[in-house]
Amino acid sequence: MKSKHPFIYTAFPPAWSEMKPECLNSDIDKAIRTANKNLDKIRNLTEDKISYESCIRAFDRACADLDNAWTAANHLDSVSNSPELRKAISEVLPKVTDFYAGIYLDDRLWNVIRKFSESEEAKSLDGYKKRLLEETVDDFKTSGADLPKEKKARYRQIESQLAQKTQKFSENVLDAIAAYEKRISDANELAGLPESAVALAKKKAQKKDFDGWIFTLEQPSITPVMTYAESDKFRREMWEASAGIGVKEPYSNLELISEILSLRDESSKILGYENFADSVLFRRMAANGAKALKFIEDLHSKMEDSFKKETDSLESFKAECTSSAKEHLQPWEISYWAERQFKSKYNFTLEQLRDYFSFNDVLNGLFSLCNKLYGIDVKKVSTPDVWDESVEFFEVRSERGKLIGAFYADFFPRPTKRGGAWMNLLRPAKGLSPALGFIGGNLNEPANGRPALLSFDEVCTLFHEFGHLVHFFMMDCPEVGLRDVAWDFVELPSQIMENWCFKRECLDTFARHYKTGELIPDNLFEPFLKSRKFRGATQCMRQLSFAYSDLLLHIKPAEFLPNPVEKVDKMLDAWRIPTATPGASILPRFTHIFGEPVGYAAGYYSYKWAEVLDADAFSKFERNGIFDSKTGREFANKILRVGMTVSPEEAFENFMGRPPSMEALIKRTIDE
Repeated sequence: MKSKHPFIYTAFPPAWSEMKPECLNSDIDKAIRTANKNLDKIRNLTEDKISYESCIRAFDRACADLDNAWTAANHLDSVSNSPELRKAISEVLPKVTDFYAGIYLDDRLWNVIRKFSESEEAKSLDGYKKRLLEETVDDFKTSGADLPKEKKARYRQIESQLAQKTQKFSENVLDAIAAYEKRISDANELAGLPESAVALAKKKAQKKDFDGWIFTLEQPSITPVMTYAESDKFRREMWEASAGIGVKEPYSNLELISEILSLRDESSKILGYENFADSVLFRRMAANGAKALKFIEDLHSKMEDSFKKETDSLESFKAECTSSAKEHLQPWEISYWAERQFKSKYNFTLEQLRDYFSFNDVLNGLFSLCNKLYGIDVKKVSTPDVWDESVEFFEVRSERGKLIGAFYADFFPRPTKRGGAWMNLLRPAKGLSPALGFIGGNLNEPANGRPALLSFDEVCTLFHEFGHLVHFFMMDCPEVGLRDVAWDFVELPSQIMENWCFKRECLDTFARHYKTGELIPDNLFEPFLKSRKFRGATQCMRQLSFAYSDLLLHIKPAEFLPNPVEKVDKMLDAWRIPTATPGASILPRFTHIFGEPVGYAAGYYSYKWAEVLDADAFSKFERNGIFDSKTGREFANKILRVGMTVSPEEAFENFMGRPPSMEALIKRTIDE
């Protein structure tokens, strides 16, 4: 029987095919009405009826229907975008944003919450109840609850504008990528490309009845071109197209960047903060923008000498190979010559490993690892109603056999799907219904009768995103509002999973040649292991440059407006590889920063911050054994399960017995 309100689903799993764009408006209206009824019960509490149960816990769960419906709509937007869905989301976006912003600006609600926080019952709370009360009070205070009326109105307006502008930013990036394709008829132009890349391009061409090959700006398509294509002209054309994402009309994001920065700066000042970075970081491990910036600058100083040596080495290598004068490379040459230098130094290429990484084998190896470490059991089950026929469905059970979650796996690119890889918690566990999640990416597709064969980077991506999923499935606090962690701690459970991809004992459990079934031979594995630090400082510096730009833009926006892209580029000389032609700015396509109202804005440093944590934490597994179940269960109990019931600093020290150290990250990144 079809649901009258498909976005407000109660069935597990939901019927995605019923979630039509034309249903969204009425469903959101209904969800908002329900949320308001729940909030009214709190607003109307008399003093003698105010309690933890009627006030704090009730508030924590008041907007569940709206949360789930809005999450479902945005999820579909990311995996099955259409003009109709875009229009529907754009129509409801202002009222959804206004409703959420209004909750924390509601005097009646805040008065009840505050009154309870001052009560004797509140003072006697401990454990997770005390923590949820503290988080709830902080949510109100940091969202403008104590602002005067006129400032509340302006803050609410800004939140609505930010939601619309960041949504448009993401749409422009998606549209720009979808609008470009490179058609090739002459096979000679494909020289140097690996077989998997050629097969994928042929598959794309066949779908469009073109007798040749089609390349796009999707990562599985463009990355092999930039890395392996011998044609400098081909690489340059693809690079220029990629550099135009978010820059060229009709999909330019240049004005949106300035507008978003200005609005964020204004909102933070309304709330009483010096800058936007401080407004979002004070409840994270970094505490404020200045501390996050110092962390990035300190790591930069430790990488700078090695970074310069790696750049000099690459330029010298090209000059030697081409019998020409040493000079800066073109931006479309860097990946190509780095790959050639890699092959020359180690006598192998990472592409040679692809035949050993069949998608299903990697997935099963990942599930087996999580079983060893955390005791969870992951099994594929029959696929329910989904948005695309390629999507698969899995169940996750605890060590005792309890169903703790189920998730959709959607790993191959489509024109209607956003780029990159990500995980999403579609609905938290509730009552007898387990958590529902999503893990997706844009990996190399099956082609020419071969299974999907992954690059090593894609293997790491798969492990990374599944680490996020396991983290959110294993959080077992009864309060939904505490099933989360600080943003600069959230990457620890995901990034630590990548470490197992470099260990022979782990790879031997799943990495087998898709034709022969043979394990990775020593003559491939040994140079692979030695190559882990190849251009490690350069890779680190790239991430640091993104984080540095992000923080400065959100700490000192006035210094970069009205042309932030141009001004940021001028200050990155010590953070980027010098090139003969100026490199392309990441900002116009930086959806992490500008594609959501907050997202990773002023928080991109989190990747490196958490990398310090993951390298340090993994050293304990290396000491005790990478499959040691005792260490795995300890990590699960002290890191994965606790959510926000303890601070991230306390959680890390509970596991390691001390504060984090940067030493392990430096050691695995560069040769000192």
